Amino acid sequence: MAKRNRGTLKNYFRQGAMPSAEHFSDLIDSSVNKIEEGFDKTPEHGLKVAALDAHARLMTFYRDSDPSRELWSVGLQPDSDRLQIDRHLSDGQEVMDDEAPLLTLTPEGRMGVNTSAPRHALDVNGVIGAPGRAGAQWAETLPADGQWHDITPKLEGCQAFEVVAGVGIRHSGRYALLHAIALNTCAPSGFLFNFFGHKNRINARHAYYHSRADKLTLRWLRDDTPTHGHDGIRPYRLQIRTHTSYGDGIVIRYHLTQLWHDAYMHDCLLPAQEE
Repeated sequence: MAKRNRGTLKNYFRQGAMPSAEHFSDLIDSSVNKIEEGFDKTPEHGLKVAALDAHARLMTFYRDSDPSRELWSVGLQPDSDRLQIDRHLSDGQEVMDDEAPLLTLTPEGRMGVNTSAPRHALDVNGVIGAPGRAGAQWAETLPADGQWHDITPKLEGCQAFEVVAGVGIRHSGRYALLHAIALNTCAPSGFLFNFFGHKNRINARHAYYHSRADKLTLRWLRDDTPTHGHDGIRPYRLQIRTHTSYGDGIVIRYHLTQLWHDAYMHDCLLPAQEE
């Protein structure tokens, strides 16, 4: 049976007409059936859409009601509950079957751009353009008082951070900026074993206006308190300070970006089937 527009259906059932069984079939086929069409609308859940089979799309968007010009589609991956948004090229160009979806959302809360299997909170398979980038700030207030202050919680294993920090007083001539890469592998200690800290160096670049005394400095500080009674953990922290005090009410601002996410190199061990 065929689906008819409203004008045709109204003509079937105008006053004095004798609708046939075929006309009633067209009316039924032109109406929405919640079970067969796969969607419903309720006050509690709003619009509910269900895939009719494993490979069916949830939604497809067209231009000017032209069924031959599909532009976008939304669907579930056949082998998972991942939601993906695909683009469809115009002017007769076909999108390759193996081309990754434009956007993928996973039940684990991950988002992928141009990838069907995101591994991180945001996984982008492409070039990112942005006017700026900022890391996190673990400590809200760091006084610029010349004393050491923690900028990370207690750390273990192998860590890598990028640090951007700044401090200053407007119209005073006292300004300082720092950009550094800080690496640490299980906090090696001992004067000879880690001679002058060469095994966990912090590579920093400095800028200051008036005096070297205004500069910022980073250091690794090993925590001598064993974690859970096990000295092998070797906890440590990353700290920052100004060379001299900037006075009351002045704080250090910083951005901290973690560059390594496998503290004990678990990902370096191949699964048994891959050895």
